[in-house]
Amino acid sequence: MLAQLEQNKDEIRAAGLKIVAVGIGKPKHAAHFCGRLAPSAACLANETNDVHLAWGLKRGGLGQLFNPKLYVASARATRAGFRQGKATGDIAMLGGIFVVDQQGLVRYAYANDYAGDYPEIADVLKALKT
Repeated sequence: MLAQLEQNKDEIRAAGLKIVAVGIGKPKHAAHFCGRLAPSAACLANETNDVHLAWGLKRGGLGQLFNPKLYVASARATRAGFRQGKATGDIAMLGGIFVVDQQGLVRYAYANDYAGDYPEIADVLKALKT
């Protein structure tokens, strides 16, 4: 998802938003992955999945391996030139996208159902306009 955020950074900024990514791992992991995939993003890391769980994100299980959408997402990422590197943190933790305004109100929330399950950035920005 970091690469997609970076690819759409101009549209995101034009909407008055700032990209902040929160991952599971050590600060050196955030610096490495963001530096490579999303240099314009502010990237943070937490060594536990507490932040993800507090935001209502969930852990995937073995059942997600049988979800055909997982394989479609994997193929799409591979075609785009992305490869899974060494994982850090809780590898079963799923991600999400949240847009939080300056008053702390969540204006958009999306929790992944499987690895690689993210909305299109254009759809996120469109939802914020309505």
